[in-house]
Amino acid sequence: MPDDDLTLLAAASLQADVLGAAEAIRTEELSSLTISGAANLDDALSTLDSGECDLVAAAALDLWARGELESGLEVIGGLALRDWNHIIVSEDRPSHLPHRAIVLSETRLQRRQLRRYRSDMRVRDAAAHAALEEVDLPDEVAAGDAMAFFEWAEGLRQAGDIDGYVIARHLHRVTGAKTRRHALSHDPKENELIRFLPSPLAGMVVLVARTGFPLSIAHELTDIEGTLAHEVSTCLLDGIDEQLHDRLGMMVRNRQPGPMLREAERRRDLFTQEVLKNLEGELVQKQPKVEISLELLGRLGRASVSMERLCDLDSAMQTTRFLLGDWKKLLRLTAEVQPELPGRGPASDPFLDL
Repeated sequence: MPDDDLTLLAAASLQADVLGAAEAIRTEELSSLTISGAANLDDALSTLDSGECDLVAAAALDLWARGELESGLEVIGGLALRDWNHIIVSEDRPSHLPHRAIVLSETRLQRRQLRRYRSDMRVRDAAAHAALEEVDLPDEVAAGDAMAFFEWAEGLRQAGDIDGYVIARHLHRVTGAKTRRHALSHDPKENELIRFLPSPLAGMVVLVARTGFPLSIAHELTDIEGTLAHEVSTCLLDGIDEQLHDRLGMMVRNRQPGPMLREAERRRDLFTQEVLKNLEGELVQKQPKVEISLELLGRLGRASVSMERLCDLDSAMQTTRFLLGDWKKLLRLTAEVQPELPGRGPASDPFLDL
């Protein structure tokens, strides 16, 4: 590490706990790292570009929405993965909510996942609920303000007008609310098979630096799994129709063979079992693997397309490119086999409906 102190700006965001993720990288070896906040991503990047700081921590979703970085700036890696699940705030688990429970969610993917999980559940966005129940919808909620949605939805829940609502995990922590919450987890419980893959780039935080930032220091600051997950996820998003992004579940993570095999046996996943063990039932794969999962859901959660890959760390990007090719072929095949609807001609794409 250099003798000079490093300065890092955490760009404020509702898409991830950027400051919390940045604070987590401070170690005894990095005690000289100075961390402060910036009002937004543009201000943070402008400060970095002018040389007034060394690094910017940013929500990967904000960077993706912003587009290409200015010349001279680059992403040097990702931070440890955290907060990628959404949660449902309710008095009981989703499986134990009343029949025809009303649950609000502003994210299309989570609405579809909950409808698949329980077809009787009435899952709505804020605008639809306000119109159906004839209640006032605050302007901030209508504009997509996540914190305003939390306050409004929690008020409805406390009044007994709804049974629960879905928000990102980090937002619940930021609010300091003491409400009961239940993770929409990508790892199903023992007696369940349905999983909730997170939204692409959910909760992910990356570091941005000026071109030429020392690689040795970058490796000290960043996380191998987080960096690879960001690279693979952005590669996948680049190759998938943007219209599908908000209803696409995506998971990229490193897995240890032992826990992965136990889960595969419980889920009767023969493919994963064959990859990990021999005919004697012994583990033949002992190094961490990269698990890549994609899933696309129709409006009611009944139609789905999913694909998974398991690969070595050093072949993850090559596997991702092959996966994209197979994914596009699968979507074309799915569109071709859709039946015609009486009086309506060819069926509309079940993944592009609202």
